[in-house]
Amino acid sequence: MSRSLSHPVSRNPEPEKVTARSHLGFLAFTTLCFFAASSTPTPLYHLYQEAWGFSSGVLTLIFAVYAFSLLAALLMGGSLSDYLGRRPVIFGALLLQIVSMLLFIFARDVTWLVAARLLQGFATGLAASALGAALLDSDQAKGPLINSISPMLGMAVGALGTALLVQWAPRPLMLAYCFLLAAFVIQAIYLGRVAETVSRQPGVWQSLKPSLHVPQQARRML
Repeated sequence: MSRSLSHPVSRNPEPEKVTARSHLGFLAFTTLCFFAASSTPTPLYHLYQEAWGFSSGVLTLIFAVYAFSLLAALLMGGSLSDYLGRRPVIFGALLLQIVSMLLFIFARDVTWLVAARLLQGFATGLAASALGAALLDSDQAKGPLINSISPMLGMAVGALGTALLVQWAPRPLMLAYCFLLAAFVIQAIYLGRVAETVSRQPGVWQSLKPSLHVPQQARRML
């Protein structure tokens, strides 16, 4: 009589866990890219000044425009993703960031630069709130850690990477933005695969009233 022998079967990790890890990685990378993009123009300002001959006062205005739009987005849209959902707000922030990258790439004078920083600040403020909340939704253990390190790490990567491109690469006023543009387009496409963690709620317009709450992951940007 033949006997059937039972052997242990090796199993792959559960698809849900693999998907959750990939989504967490996507959210972390997207957060990093937003903060990297925020510091990318900084090593380029002296090149802009040489090319367009604007004053230090105009440079101060460019910094102020970014800070103002970032703060406006944080105060008015900080809780927007609690009502619309995480994905719509992240997608909107990605679209704004894509437009700002295009403005940087095709900039012809300081007006383009001011417009790009204005859009970028607003996009970064929306993204900081929605991505930070999405990271906490995805992983309550790792989410706070990613939120705490991503601002400084992202800004350091953006500034250092751009400085290296200025030193060693051609077309320094365009190349860094082209890399970031490609990343943001890919992220906007991939976002549809990320699970939504918040159901749409009434009160969207009420949530746009300015609030003094600033997400922890965005405080270092101010």
